[in-house]
Amino acid sequence: MKEEIKMMAGISAKSSLKWLIVMVSGNVFTIICFLIILFQNADFAGGGHGNVYAFLTGLFFNNICGFILFAGAPVFAFLYFVIANKVAIQQMIYLTWKNKKISDYIDSKVVLLVDKITDSNSLVGTISNESILRLKLLEANKNDKENSRIKKRIINYLFQKIRLDDVDFSKEDLKLSEIVSLKINQFISETIEPSLLFFWLLFLLQVVLFVVAQF
Repeated sequence: MKEEIKMMAGISAKSSLKWLIVMVSGNVFTIICFLIILFQNADFAGGGHGNVYAFLTGLFFNNICGFILFAGAPVFAFLYFVIANKVAIQQMIYLTWKNKKISDYIDSKVVLLVDKITDSNSLVGTISNESILRLKLLEANKNDKENSRIKKRIINYLFQKIRLDDVDFSKEDLKLSEIVSLKINQFISETIEPSLLFFWLLFLLQVVLFVVAQF
């Protein structure tokens, strides 16, 4: 038990570090661009303390790339937040799945949750499509008292991401637990390796906008 707690703590720490790297680096660059554009184009605000409307209007008509960097700073910050969350959870799942003991536990927990839903006479008749199944799986995972918060988060992410729209819910001998388990393992093997592609694309976009804004 102590060993598992130690492993999960290590996974959580590495994922949090990845989150911080993306968030801090992305937002620091966003703030730097924001301030440089502000001071470089301060003349658009007019005399004295200036005018925000005049500044934004002047920036928009004279330096559109600078305007995007300046006015879009909150959007860039939000996008870095979204990307950081995505990268962190991918890192968490990737590291978890590399540990066979923990990955086997999560896989068995998924099967247990699905079987718990489908074996219930009061619920099985209400599962007629993938949206209903997904909602019930998310609810069952949320109400599970045995799992740690990290494991719940991993399972929750997997339930949200796997494709279930190709499942034929009308089949009488349908074994949903096997299907969900298979789809989770397919999803992990195909897409879950951590990627900073969207981070670099967003960062590169800001760099290009900043360079163009200097001319």
